[in-house]
Amino acid sequence: MSNDAPGRTPSDAALVATCNDGEPAAAMRAFETLYERHKPFVLRVALNVLHDHNLALDALQETFASLLTRFPPKGEGLELRAKFTSFLYPVARNAAISQLRKARQARPDDAADPDELAFVSPDPDSDLERLLARLSLERREIVVLRFILDLPMADIAEALEIPVGTAKSRLHAAVTDLRNSPETKRFFEK
Repeated sequence: MSNDAPGRTPSDAALVATCNDGEPAAAMRAFETLYERHKPFVLRVALNVLHDHNLALDALQETFASLLTRFPPKGEGLELRAKFTSFLYPVARNAAISQLRKARQARPDDAADPDELAFVSPDPDSDLERLLARLSLERREIVVLRFILDLPMADIAEALEIPVGTAKSRLHAAVTDLRNSPETKRFFEK
């Protein structure tokens, strides 16, 4: 299945290569391994957007269904240029936003833009949400990616399709905003 050492778990790159090879049985096993390995990450991303477990499960399904279409015989294959999670993050986030839009269409009286709700906590009174609410959407997203989803800066840049320097700059600005916030200072004075 891969160039990895015998008895070792194959890397994501090796699993993607197996899926790209198109041999049905091996490709399905590789895809199932990718699914099991990255299901918790996709669920965390979806729950961060949706705050509803059932909708998050729908987003999980949509994410991996979309991924499946990239591999032969339907697609041309997938080329990994970074970690698999860097590729998966925007797919999962967009699937979650799509689920949010569908839920909003079922309740048209709620006119909020799903993109504006992407990182709103179900508990607006939580300390973390009050602190994050002070940040712009760009800065809030980068804080969530770095400190909540624990992605490295290179992966964040790849996921957001921005240069690493821009990602670092946004994170620095977000941390500076949080440090200078009176709310943050009160939180640490307790």
